[in-house]
Amino acid sequence: MASLDEQDDTGALERARARLYAPNTATQDPHARLAAPGERALPHAWKEQSLPETPISRGRRHVRFAGIFFAAAFVFFMISLAVAAYFFYFGGNSVSIDKISIGIQGPTTIAAGDTVPLSLLIENKNSVPIKNATIEIDFPNGSRSATNVLTPYPRYTENLGTLASGATIARSVKAIVFGAAGQTLSLPITFSYSVAGSNAIFVKKSSYALTVSSTPLSLSVDTLAETVSGKPLTLTLTVRSNTTVPLDNVVLSGALPFGFSVASSSLPFSNSSFLLGTLPPGASKTITIAGVLSGQDGEQRVFHFSVGTAKTPSDQTPSVTYMTQDATVAIAAPFIDTTISLNGNAAPGAVVNPGTTQSVTVSYTNTLATNVTNATISIALSGSAVDYGSIQTSNGFYNSATHSIVFSQDTDPALASLSPGASGIGVFTFSTLPAGIPAPTIFFTISESGTRIGQTNVPEQVSASLTESVKVTTAVQLSNAALHTSGPFTNSGPIPPRANQATTYTVVWTARNEGSAIAGGSASATLPSYVSYTDKTSGTGSFSYDPGSRTVTWNVGDMAQNSSAQGAFQVSLTPSTSQKSNAPALTGGLSFSGYDRFAGVQISATAGPATTATTGDPGYVSTDANVQ
Repeated sequence: MASLDEQDDTGALERARARLYAPNTATQDPHARLAAPGERALPHAWKEQSLPETPISRGRRHVRFAGIFFAAAFVFFMISLAVAAYFFYFGGNSVSIDKISIGIQGPTTIAAGDTVPLSLLIENKNSVPIKNATIEIDFPNGSRSATNVLTPYPRYTENLGTLASGATIARSVKAIVFGAAGQTLSLPITFSYSVAGSNAIFVKKSSYALTVSSTPLSLSVDTLAETVSGKPLTLTLTVRSNTTVPLDNVVLSGALPFGFSVASSSLPFSNSSFLLGTLPPGASKTITIAGVLSGQDGEQRVFHFSVGTAKTPSDQTPSVTYMTQDATVAIAAPFIDTTISLNGNAAPGAVVNPGTTQSVTVSYTNTLATNVTNATISIALSGSAVDYGSIQTSNGFYNSATHSIVFSQDTDPALASLSPGASGIGVFTFSTLPAGIPAPTIFFTISESGTRIGQTNVPEQVSASLTESVKVTTAVQLSNAALHTSGPFTNSGPIPPRANQATTYTVVWTARNEGSAIAGGSASATLPSYVSYTDKTSGTGSFSYDPGSRTVTWNVGDMAQNSSAQGAFQVSLTPSTSQKSNAPALTGGLSFSGYDRFAGVQISATAGPATTATTGDPGYVSTDANVQ
């Protein structure tokens, strides 16, 4: 075996140099301990002959530590996530607007001008108190204070202060609210608050809806939808009270469009306002304004009217506005001026009765400075109230396919060439259908056409059209009858009645509305001198008796379409010997009146007197009616 010196024949200097210039050689520690004198250094060959180095165990310890760290981090993350979920779903000490409960109770349907009471209930369901709690309710434009109708009340605001956790606070708010019939009003509600230790402001919003069923004062405007420039135009305004108490200082104000000049009015027109004074319950007033509207072809003019009450009789400025109504009128350039007359009435807004024959006259005039050749005037009828099978004309042609009555050169040779200023007349008739149709209306669409010589001396076609409407009133069927052995009262006295002896009868009045809704229905009749009123009444509505005029009045009230009402009262008859062998009248003729809400006019009906002929009684015979 060779010695170490024989194997390591490289000099020490060469080995040191090799170590010095080796690229991966670690720098020698300058503080390495020097070998003590006499210590024996190990030969270099020992290192070369040593066993392979065992992997350092510190790397494995590092891997185990990283795994433990990441496992602990994952567990901490899951615990944090669970805690966050708990506080998110179960609240903990968090503050949320969802934990503020705002309950509001009140009417959902009101009549405009009514006092609206609202009850608020606010509860803090947060686990901490809230401070500077403030509630705000915005009311619609025109709202008034419940304590003073002349004071505007646009908003209710109150600082509720601090609400403890679980605390509940109640408030009552009242306001007078206005709006158009059928309008839905929204009352925005805002609740704001803050919490201790935070500058944040929390806001919760909600709303409350109100529907306006009616207005204290209603306003309707009737006029033409289209007119010719320079032609007279009439507007009919109807103001009606829908309240149960009188309304004072009622004022109607209007904003008339440019180009309209007032020729006359049925009431004094001061500062674009009409002072109507006091309107009793159910009463109405009609105002007409006549004038001339001028403008260019195709332009539109808007008439704006408002109805309300003024502060004082001398000041016509509305302090409270209940309803507004607009009417838009289109302007057309004429070349043939036509006028339609219904039953001799050429005024706009005419009304007719159901189940009756109507006579229509159409007059036409050439307004141009040149001839109009092949002139044609056509009137088309439409609407739910027209009996199309009844249309007839004497000097025109009825086209049943289009429901049009046509006047042309085929029916009137003068229309072949209508000279300037020339005029003519066409006539036709038709019938309205019986009552019972919803919103019964008749429309007349008048069309004119022809050929004229234009400004360039070239023939050109000209045409124009306009539409007029007519409303059909409702019909009321009345019945005036007497009973003795039947009915709501127990009657006494001999049957047949005997002279100088009292016999009591039940008088039954029945009213049936066969058309549009009726407001303020009332019926009345007078009693003969030999009949007395016993003050016993029954049925719908209420009865009253005026001894001075001997008039019995039945206040029926409002009647819906196709509805009926019946009322009864008792009278006592003491016949005279001069009435023997006769059936005396127990009442005079019965008359009914009411306001047709659709047609906007008063309607009436009549029935004959009630007599001792009690035909509605079981076993009645004709001889029971005659005085013995």
